[in-house]
Amino acid sequence: MNIIERLKQTCDKLLEDEKLLSLEELNEGYLLFQSKFSPDILKGLDGEPLIETMFNISNHNSLNYWLEFKNDDEFKTNMYTYGSISGGSAFKYIMFKRNKDNKWVTGNPQNPTVLSIDEAIELGRKLRDSLVTGAQLIENLDINASIKEYIKLQENLDNVLIENMSNLGWVHKYYHMIYPNKIDAFHNTKWQKHGLISSHIKPIDDNKLYIMAGQYMDIARKSELPVAYIMNAMVELFGGRPIDYFRIGTTGNNKSYWQDMRKGGYISIGWPKVGDLRQYGEIKKIEMKEKLRTKLEEHYQNDPRAIGRTASQILSFYYDIKLGDIVVAVDGEKLLGIGKIVGSYEYMKDLDFPHCIPTEWLYISDGDMRLPKAREGIRTTVYRYKDLDNILYIEKLKDEGQFLSETKLTALSPLTGTIADVQDVLNRKKQVILYGPPGTGKTYYAEKASKEIAARNMYKKSFIDLSESEKQSILGDGRTSGVVRICCFHPSYGYEDFIEGIKPNIIDGKTQFELKDGIFKSLCLDAKKKPDQNFYLIVDEINRGDISRIFGELIMLIEVNKRNKDIILPLSNEPFSVPENVYIIGTMNTADRSISLLDVALRRRFGFIELMPDYSLLEGISLEGLPLARWLKEINRGILENIGKDARNLQIGHSYFLENERPIRDIHKFKSIVKEDIIPLIEEYCYGDYDLIANILGQGIVDTKAQCIRYELFDSQDNSNFVNVLLQPWPDLKTTTDDEDEEESIDGEDDEY
Repeated sequence: MNIIERLKQTCDKLLEDEKLLSLEELNEGYLLFQSKFSPDILKGLDGEPLIETMFNISNHNSLNYWLEFKNDDEFKTNMYTYGSISGGSAFKYIMFKRNKDNKWVTGNPQNPTVLSIDEAIELGRKLRDSLVTGAQLIENLDINASIKEYIKLQENLDNVLIENMSNLGWVHKYYHMIYPNKIDAFHNTKWQKHGLISSHIKPIDDNKLYIMAGQYMDIARKSELPVAYIMNAMVELFGGRPIDYFRIGTTGNNKSYWQDMRKGGYISIGWPKVGDLRQYGEIKKIEMKEKLRTKLEEHYQNDPRAIGRTASQILSFYYDIKLGDIVVAVDGEKLLGIGKIVGSYEYMKDLDFPHCIPTEWLYISDGDMRLPKAREGIRTTVYRYKDLDNILYIEKLKDEGQFLSETKLTALSPLTGTIADVQDVLNRKKQVILYGPPGTGKTYYAEKASKEIAARNMYKKSFIDLSESEKQSILGDGRTSGVVRICCFHPSYGYEDFIEGIKPNIIDGKTQFELKDGIFKSLCLDAKKKPDQNFYLIVDEINRGDISRIFGELIMLIEVNKRNKDIILPLSNEPFSVPENVYIIGTMNTADRSISLLDVALRRRFGFIELMPDYSLLEGISLEGLPLARWLKEINRGILENIGKDARNLQIGHSYFLENERPIRDIHKFKSIVKEDIIPLIEEYCYGDYDLIANILGQGIVDTKAQCIRYELFDSQDNSNFVNVLLQPWPDLKTTTDDEDEEESIDGEDDEY
């Protein structure tokens, strides 16, 4: 299928799923923007009204606010509708009004210049005049202009636009909003290049916004689609960020490691003596390079320039290669395979090439395959491709794809969503806390993430694909512990349970006291015996324990850069350290305690992932006419509006309405959940204030005079009355029941199929 057909089909699906504005709504947005900020309107402004209208981003009626942030009932948009210019500082607008002191500022973050009001007006006039002059050039461009005419447009814009404006995203977006039939909706060159390359179209000049705009308008004419639709379809088809392409060498010490990489589903590089790169923690790239240089000088004899190049390549492997990027395994000029990055950096200490990144191999060369410019990056192990002919050829080979059956078996799909987030934080900090309101799946995700990550680490397989014996090695079998273990903190939980303590033991009818290892110390000791395996401890309800008392001196040792550092334990008087291969996943119910109240030492050493109610998991479920997702959303809105300061942490999670990971569909189970779980929770939040409870649940289910819940509704067999009472505050939520749908279909009304 060619790119035009793929774009059309993707647009149809996005429109069907209501992920795109209708053509009418899209055009209404253009017309509204033009009615406020057309070149003629900007020309009519002067003095303070000019700079306030164009450059005060705090003014919600300003040009720059509309370009970057505006999204409401008046002007419906989102990150991608008309293209995004989000990110970066306000200096990207050349001048702006600073919030803290209402001063007009220009320059850059390192060297800002404060302007007087007269200087600001003068600069504003120059920028406005330049913008309007550029708009006139686009106005004069023919609607069916050729690529040559767009090349000329770029040259003219480069000449008339001051202050580098021809390279600025907000200027490009302004021109798109004024001339949507002439300028595309990707507002930076990386995205433009990504879309063209992924469509197997070579950018004429990948550094010029308006030349590539001409190539996108050519696609728009051929597909007969608005260019904004094309942009959205490409984001859907080709991923949520521009990708990079990397050359990866596969030989070292006169040996090829290609077959190991291919069969293992990873890319890897050597220099094992620099150790696990995660040991350096969260430091800047330049600082890490110096640390790497020191290690390389210590273990690998070479001249300083070669050491510097090696450090740069290791850094590029660790920092620059990201999820979704494309890698090309090579041996000299010979192309061996093309893969996609599907995981995060791992250190496999037993390998000669121990620095690894999980990779799904998409193309395997079966002959003497070479890139068009095969010598690009020839003397490097890690190199980011720049030549467009090479990148385009890599993309074409990838999409043609020669999939091998063994590759399909070994390649794992990348982790996504919360589990991917957990893995990323663990790789970075080695411990994470999942926090959020009740019922948002914190313990569920802690267990699922630890099992899945452990399975991939030990067996290079997903947990669901493991044999029973393999699963037991991860979870234990009741007699022996696995690599994933769990404990739950509570007010009585102490250091002796977690690290070590004196515990009574009955021997021959006599009570004796002996030293016993706690769960965390036992796990660490086992981890030291098996350094090639990762061990995971889930700490449920971590905020319910006295953190300082439970962790004791180990609060220092769990930190990334303190791993393997020995201290003497006060009870056993033995040296103890936390090994590199130990990871902690905590859960925290914010209805009990806010993150701000956690021990500061704990907060600094853990990464945090917030889990909130996920209504999409309940979408489409209707119980006797009650739309579950929308009803729960309204209940939570009531909590937010009535409970007060901590309401956000007291919302009701989706997992109350899940069973075996699927939404409940039985009205009787739903009634039990509302009666036994939801109402008691809200009563607790409201401290027995039944007027407040009625504001959240509705007057129909609360008898405010008698100060009680109408529990007789739950015992009644009349489910329709029960549903009507629940929906009384929001009658427009009610959906048709299955019976009503059947009757309408028989009558021939509202039949969509």
